[in-house]
Order: sequence, then structure tokens, then C-alpha cells
Amino acid sequence: MATGRLGVGFIGSGFITRFHIKSWIAVRDADVRGVWSPQAGHAEEAAALARSLRVGEARAFASIEEMVAAPEIDCIWICGPNHARVENMEAIVAALEKGAQLVGIACEKPLGRNVAEAKRMVELVEKAGVFHGYLENQLFSPGLARAREIAWARG
Repeated sequence: MATGRLGVGFIGSGFITRFHIKSWIAVRDADVRGVWSPQAGHAEEAAALARSLRVGEARAFASIEEMVAAPEIDCIWICGPNHARVENMEAIVAALEKGAQLVGIACEKPLGRNVAEAKRMVELVEKAGVFHGYLENQLFSPGLARAREIAWARG
């Protein structure tokens, strides 16, 4: 974090990534600086959205490895398709093993399509040795919190 601001790169360029980019307006001390997608045109569109919203000087990257190795990228948000989660995380870890550095990795829900994939994601992020988080907000929504409270009280 050479600039004192966290530089975030997104894996994926669809609805969820665009949702995060639009919500970035309310985020302090962090900028959207990159987007990678297997469809380069979509990555450029998402990066252009970030620039137009003035939430960061984002650019499209040609590969996950290139984005992870970029000096302006401190963290990766995994927001691509569910079936690519493990493959994306393996690419991140491979780049880190080649000397790239990150502060952290966050993964949009779901962590995996099944328990085996979720365990593999945890194994890989622990191997990476960086801060990590799970981008799940619905667990704490008032309706779900109350339902859980009622269920546990009566269970």
C-alpha cells in the first residue's frame, strides 16, 4: 500500500462485480484499480465503470497473474462465476508463489459449489498466507438474524 490507499482488483466483470464497484462510492481509503475477466471487453467495461464513478483508476488486466503481480493491486475480490472459484484461487496462489504480493483476498458468496470446493478454497487461502474474508452480508440481515434467533430459542 505504497499510496496509503488500498488498491483492489476484481476477478469477474458481471453483475456482482458491478454491484461492488457501484457500492465503492461509500468506501474510504480504497480504490478499484483492476478488473480481470475471461472476456476482455467485459473487463474493460467494468474498469470503465469504476473510472466513470471515480472510485479508482481501474484498468483491465489480461490475466489473473498479471493483476496479482501489479504493484497497484493490494487485494483481490473474487466475484467471478461459482464454477471458477477454485481455478481463480489457484491462479492467485501461483502468482504469489512467483513473488507477487498481496495484503488480502476476499471471496463473494458462495465460497464453493460444495463442501470439497469450499475446503479447497480455505486450504489455498491459508497457503497464500494473506488476510482473507468472505463477502456474505445476508447472514446479518435483520430478517435472517431474527429467524435464526427464533429457531435457536425454540430448537
